[in-house]
Amino acid sequence: MARVGFKKTWPEGTFDNNAVRTLFIHMNTYVKNAGFNVLIDDPYNIDFIRMGAPAGTADDDIQHWALSFSDQDPYGVIRAHSVYGNDYIDANAYVNSYTIVHSSWAGNPTPEITVWFAADGVAGWWWMHVNKVDTNSATGVSMLFTAAGTTSRRYPSDMHKGVCARYGVRTALGDWNPAYAKDENGEINIQPWAGTWSPFGEGWSFNGKRHAGSPMPKMAVPQFPNRDGGISACILGEFNEILILTDGYAQEEVVAPGWIAMIGDEWQQPYAVPAPDSFDVL
Repeated sequence: MARVGFKKTWPEGTFDNNAVRTLFIHMNTYVKNAGFNVLIDDPYNIDFIRMGAPAGTADDDIQHWALSFSDQDPYGVIRAHSVYGNDYIDANAYVNSYTIVHSSWAGNPTPEITVWFAADGVAGWWWMHVNKVDTNSATGVSMLFTAAGTTSRRYPSDMHKGVCARYGVRTALGDWNPAYAKDENGEINIQPWAGTWSPFGEGWSFNGKRHAGSPMPKMAVPQFPNRDGGISACILGEFNEILILTDGYAQEEVVAPGWIAMIGDEWQQPYAVPAPDSFDVL
């Protein structure tokens, strides 16, 4: 089975360095269960490429990722990396990295925290959604961390190679971190990011809130990369694994066959992602 996922809740006051370490171990296990070709696997790193792609593959259309854990006592940190090259520790590879979990960002004491993680090694994607209990939120929760290893569709009219990796890490802020992209001068940039946009706006907070009189209470629309942060990615097509939603959806609500809604506070941008038939509850 290529598409797998888990769900795990940490009670109030327990999301610490050890919890992040445990989370990383679970993510490592499910990446393997998803069928990715694993290139590096040790207690602190897992580097993996889409099923069927051998080591050393560098292709704009073949997804290549890494996840890493850092023990920054008393904090635990997980970073996600989009990789173009042999592996993410290769000095000659192009690697864009982003912190997706940091235990200090959860507050002290930490609230109750729930994590969803899903991956598909055949399609080549993964995502993670982390909510915290929030008594100030209209929904009772708010997004703490979200990240997705997502691809960008190549349109038939766009056959340009060597311009930008067609995969990257999408963040909670609606930014997208491809492994590399060329700017308007033809220079290769690895940092910092490309922006994203949708018909609702930039695809992050405050853009999916409906007018009270809206006749369309729920809607899912594509999200696209756009030029931002010095990375020119505006020629790329819509994302394959992220849809932007209006508010009104419930957590894990089916948006389309094989897709579910992920929500936080009412002012945080809800979105939809592909998911397994069910999540293993750990």
